[in-house]
Order: sequence, then C-alpha cells, then structure tokens
Amino acid sequence: MKRYMLLIVFVLTQITAFAQIDGHVTGFVKNSKGEPLEGLTLTLKENNAFAAVTAADGSFHLHHVPAGTYTLMALGLGYVTESRTITLSPTNPEVVVQFTLRQNSQALQEVEVLGRKETTYKSEYSFIGTKTATLVMDVPQTISTVTKELMEDQQAFTLNDVVKNVAGVNQYSSYDDLTVRGFRNGYESGFRLVNGLRSGYSFGNGFFRVPLTVNLERVEVLKGPGAALFGDINPGGTINMVTKKPLEEDRKALSFTVGSFQTMRTTLDFTGPLNAEKTLLYRLNVGYENTKTFREVNDKASFIIAPTVTFRPTQNTTLNAEVVFSHFNGYLDRGLPIQGGDLFALPFSFNVSQPNDHFRVTDLSLNALLNHKFNDRFSFNLAYMKFSYAEDLKEHRTLNTFADAPLNTVMNLRYFERLAKEYTDNVSGYFAYTTKTGRLSHKLVAGLDYVKFDTDKNSTMFEARQRLVNGQAQPLTLDLKNPVYEIKETSNYIRRPLPQFFIDYINSLYHTTGLYVQDQIDVTSRLGVLLGLRYEMFRDERDYGNGEERVQQNVLLPRAGLTYSLLDNLNYFASYSQGFKPVNPQFIKFPERYGSETPFRHEESYQVETGLKGEFFQKALFATISLYQIEKRNTLVNTGVVDDAGNPVYRQNGKARSRGVELEMAGNLLPNLSLNANYAFNHSEILNASVAAENGMVAANAPKHSAGLWAKYTITAPILHGLGFAIGGNYVSRRRMELQVTAVNTGELIWDYWPSYTVANAALFYEVNKFKLSLNLNNVLDKRYFVGGYDYFRASPAAPRNFLVTLGYTI
Repeated sequence: MKRYMLLIVFVLTQITAFAQIDGHVTGFVKNSKGEPLEGLTLTLKENNAFAAVTAADGSFHLHHVPAGTYTLMALGLGYVTESRTITLSPTNPEVVVQFTLRQNSQALQEVEVLGRKETTYKSEYSFIGTKTATLVMDVPQTISTVTKELMEDQQAFTLNDVVKNVAGVNQYSSYDDLTVRGFRNGYESGFRLVNGLRSGYSFGNGFFRVPLTVNLERVEVLKGPGAALFGDINPGGTINMVTKKPLEEDRKALSFTVGSFQTMRTTLDFTGPLNAEKTLLYRLNVGYENTKTFREVNDKASFIIAPTVTFRPTQNTTLNAEVVFSHFNGYLDRGLPIQGGDLFALPFSFNVSQPNDHFRVTDLSLNALLNHKFNDRFSFNLAYMKFSYAEDLKEHRTLNTFADAPLNTVMNLRYFERLAKEYTDNVSGYFAYTTKTGRLSHKLVAGLDYVKFDTDKNSTMFEARQRLVNGQAQPLTLDLKNPVYEIKETSNYIRRPLPQFFIDYINSLYHTTGLYVQDQIDVTSRLGVLLGLRYEMFRDERDYGNGEERVQQNVLLPRAGLTYSLLDNLNYFASYSQGFKPVNPQFIKFPERYGSETPFRHEESYQVETGLKGEFFQKALFATISLYQIEKRNTLVNTGVVDDAGNPVYRQNGKARSRGVELEMAGNLLPNLSLNANYAFNHSEILNASVAAENGMVAANAPKHSAGLWAKYTITAPILHGLGFAIGGNYVSRRRMELQVTAVNTGELIWDYWPSYTVANAALFYEVNKFKLSLNLNNVLDKRYFVGGYDYFRASPAAPRNFLVTLGYTI
C-alpha cells in the first residue's frame, strides 16, 4: 500500500510541475495610427496549434503554452507580417507583447506570387472571382476553398480526395470527373484551371489522370458560370488549383506514410530565401506514392516534382516561375461491371484489366507570373502556362455490351493501344486601375486571354474487338463469373481500321481569344457593384481539305453582381452570370459521324444567385449560405454507343435546369477547434430531352442531398499537450446513372440509380517538438458504396475501410 501511495504522490508531483510551467501570452495589435486591429491571427511558428484571433479592441490571449522559447507571429491580410521572440519559464510564465503592423497595399496582389502564410482551414482572399486579389466576402458569387492544412489533415493525395469538402461537388466517376451544382464537369464538359490558367487536366485524354495535391496551396471552386472571366466554362462551377509559392522565411517539411493496400508515400516541401536581401525565393515540392489500390490488377506509382522561384528585382516588380513534372505508371481503371443487374454481385476489387495492360502518363507544365506596380493605383499582371500531356496506353476494356444480354454475365471487350500527346498554351494579361468618379470608387480591369489546344499529329491508336483462334475470328469477352487473368498474346488480335473520331482527334487544333472589361464599384462604404463583359472568339485551325471556312463560335458574355454589408461581419450578395462552351468543330462540320443529321450547337447557360457571407468567432470562421438557379441549353450527351466504324454516338438535350441551396463553414470555432462543414440541396431536371423518357428526370450523378463534415480538436492541457483527434464523414443521396441499362430478364431499357451512402472517417494526431504522427482511418464502418459511374459497364466503387500512418517533421 505504501508503494502505491508513493506512486500517486509522484504522479501528482509531476502534474503539479507541468502546471507550474504552464504559461500565457497576451497582448494587443494595432495599426500605425494606433487603432486596434480586429480579426488578425497570432500563432507560434513552432506549433500552430497555439493560435488566437484579435478581438475588437485588438487584444489576444494564448492559453496554456508550455515553457520554452518561441517565435510569435502576427498575420493579417493587407498587413506586413511581424514576429517576436518570446520565452516562457517557471519564473516568467506570462508574457505581454505589443504589435504595430504596417499596411501593405500590394499584400493581397502579391500573395499569389510570394505565398500564403496563414495555416488554417479558412482562406480569406481569392483571384478566381474577379481576376484580382479580392476578399471572398466582397465577391458577389460563391467561392468555396479547401486549404492545404485541411488536405494535410485528411491525407488527401488527389483532387478527388479533396472535393468531398465542398458543398454541391461530388465525384461523377473515378476519373478527373466531377458534378458541380448538378452539372458534369470533366472530359467534354469542363477543364481544370491552375493559378487561373487552363491546364490539360480533365480535358481530352487528360481526363483520365486525376491531379495530385502535393504542390497545392488550396483548391477553389467558383460556383456557377465563370465564362465572363475564363471563357468556355462549365455552368456548375470552375475548379481552380492554386500552387504553393515561395515564402520569405525558411520552412522545411518531410513526411513518410504507410497504409492499406501496400501503400507507401513520401512528400517534401522546402521553402525560403536564396539571398540575404530576400529578393530571390524558392520552393520545392516533391511527392511519391506506390500502392496496389483496393482494385485487382491496378497497381500504380505516382511521382511529382515542382520547383518554384520568385524574383523581386525592384520593390514594384515580382516574378514567379514554376515547373511541375508528374509521372504515373499503372493501369487505367475502367470501373466495375455490374453482373446480372445486381450492383453488389461482384466484389469491389473486380477489374477487367489484364496483367500486361498498362497506363503511363507524363505531364509537364511551365507557369510564369509577373506583377508590376506602376504606382499605387495602376498595375499590370501577366501570366503564361504551357501544359503538355503524353500517354502510353494498353488496355482491355468494355465494349459497353453484354454477349449474353439480358442475363448480363458475359461482357464484350475491346482492346486499345494508344500513344497520344496534347499541348495547351495560355497567356493572360490585364491592367488594373483604381480611381474615383465623384463619390464612386472604381477598381477597373481590362485584359486579354488566349488559349491554344493542339494534339500531336504522330499520335496513333490500335483497336481490336476480335482475335484469330485456329483461323476463326472470335470476339473478345470476359466471363464475369469465371474471369481469366493472364498475359494476353495480342499478335493474333484483329486490327480494325483507324476510326474517324481518332483521325478527327489528332487533327484537332483550336484557339480561343477573350477580351474583357470589369469594374468593381464601391457605391457607398457598404454597397459594392461588380459589372463585367467578355467577348469570346473561338476558332479551329483544322485543314478540312475542301477549302471550306473554318468553324467559328463567338459569344458576348455579361456578368453583374452586388454586395451589401448588413453588418461589419455579414454581407448580402446577388449576381447574374452567363456561360458558354463551344462544341468540337468536327461536330459541326461532320455531325453524321457522331449520330446527328444536323450540326450540334454550342452550349449556353446562365446562373442567378443570392445569399449571405459572414465571418464569425472573431472572424476566425467563414460561412456562406447561397440560393441559385442555373439553366443550360444544348447539353451534349455521349450515349455510350459505338457505331460499326468505331465512332462514339452523341445526342443533344434541349435544356436542363438546376436549383438549390448550399451552406458552408470553414475555419476555427476555437483556436484549437478547426471545422469544415457543408450541406447542399440540389434539384436538377432534364427538359426538352432528345430521349423522351429522360424528360423530367434528375441530371445524371447529381444527388439531391449531400453533406460533409470534418472537425479537428487539439488538446491544450499540459499533460496531454500535442494530442489531437478529428472526426468526419460524408453523405450523398442516390444518383441516376448517366446511361440507360438493360433490365435483366425483361430486356427493357431503364435508368438505374447508384444508392445513397453515409461514410465516416476519423484521425488521431500527436505533435511533439517538430514531429507529427498521424493516423487516418477512412470508411470506418466499411461501407460498400459507389462514388459514381456511367452504367452497368462502368461503375466507380469506393475503397473499403483503410488506414494511413504518417510521420512528419517540420522546421
């Protein structure tokens, strides 16, 4: 008994000792005029779990800080960052610090070149909404953002891992293929922006390669048509990936990960100055992953390296240049076939790929940015990006028919070999000028965008649907009940003539030019108006060989919006915007090749939106509620049918409409409690469909309800200091398949649905000194569900329960 009493006394003594060195940091933050600054962030550079936001009087308080020496940083958009070295000890447990921050008129504009210093789930500014650096509160359109901090906490390695955090966005399939506010965004209906410029992701063959997040600062979604800013944009929304930029201070981070499905991963992020004057900065991001995945015959390895340099030759001129090299070596996963009409008849690991198939992709991009300030009111911005995509593909894939329909147990296959290259060039330049006319303040923007898309004429393809066996032609098939996986001898496959659609593809060369003007007007201190107009000129440069005119598609795209400050932390907004997407020129010149007797028309859309944006909990939490209606005309639909010549058959619907409500929150409820939460209600409807049975139906892969949650809590009590945990999950209601399927036994064409699902995730964190250990457990309840898909031939199953363990080191 005496021994246990001594142990208890010892434990209590240690707890008392910890309590004795528990410290507090307080102080005030003011501007150069001595006025208090509200909503600025104070954080410890060595441990950002200790953070606070200034109150209305500029005061802040960091509680329960262990003894030690730290760098206390004061961060605020529009202000120059300041830091102080502080020391807490048993003899000095409380420290009072005063900050006086200087304004920086170019802080917002330069942050895209110099790098974001904040370390929370909240992002206060964006370029995507207005082409210039603007607080999200002041943009009259919904902008959703996922920061690198949330991506890191969730161990989100690809773009598809990120979008679950955004209201109204879900996966359409397992490719770079999304649904945004009820409309598909991928392949022929959208592309991804990188730093506001068009990339090769999600368009053409680049659609099959999902972007990595290793070098991303944040992912933004501008909801609704962004055509007045970016030209041919999907009406549901625009996905913009913002890359990490160099910082003026040294930071280095390494991480090593192991997990389910034989996953091994490592990342590196180094940044800092290259000279004493800090006029030359660098950043280097590297990532590598090797995994078997949960799908059979689907091993993959991904590698990315992204060096970036920022140069400031003068106080008014900033340049940034970055190269991103990414390589993928694995298989092209065409999804899960549905046996006998039963969505769960086959294990989710089932795949149609064969062992000697492969999918190798290399993409390379060069991005350069220039910001030059002539004076405090007049500046020029120029950006250029070249993106190249190259693939080497060999695959066995579905022919989208069953050999034993309507039993649907033996699937017809086709074999593809494809070598293809694509190139995308961008240049975007604009002038920004601030001025006044009477009582009105103006922020004027005028500029030009140019985009060119080209394919390599040496691209080629091999297709077979049959093979020779003892001199007899036999179809390529796969028995779903008794599949055979073996190294296939493809020399006896019967080559088909090169299909016309691929000839049209390798002859694709088009460019589009957009001229635009925009005015952000401060009518009063509370009322702001945004007016924009863009003229888009789309041209193709294909030689049709018959002297006919090239295809031209021109359109005028207006945009208007307003914001009104109801309170200092609450804005009302309303907006109207139009969208436009040209169709491929061959669909106009040769519609008969693609299933139509008349030329296909370009797609048009508009959105009206209204809502509220607010900052709460001392501006640490940002929230948006929005209501919208989007209407789209001339939607191009791939029927999934391939004609005898190998060409895909399309149809075009007259009109589709989407109405909905979205709610989002991101930021901090407490300094040690981070939150990202979203809910979306979307009612979409197909009108004037080319297939009568589709009239009145919801849009494909567009759930009526969806929701997401991620909450992270870090314990600040001394005895458990450094320990944290997170819980999260997602709900998606049922979604209609894109294409009609054949009902088993009856042979009737029907539209089936992907079932609704609720999935739970969790994470555990422990930080000590500069090390961080994290355990992420995904799909905790081991639910079987589909993230999306097209039909009974190409379903996109989700991963079963899996884990990732990561050890990170940051200095």
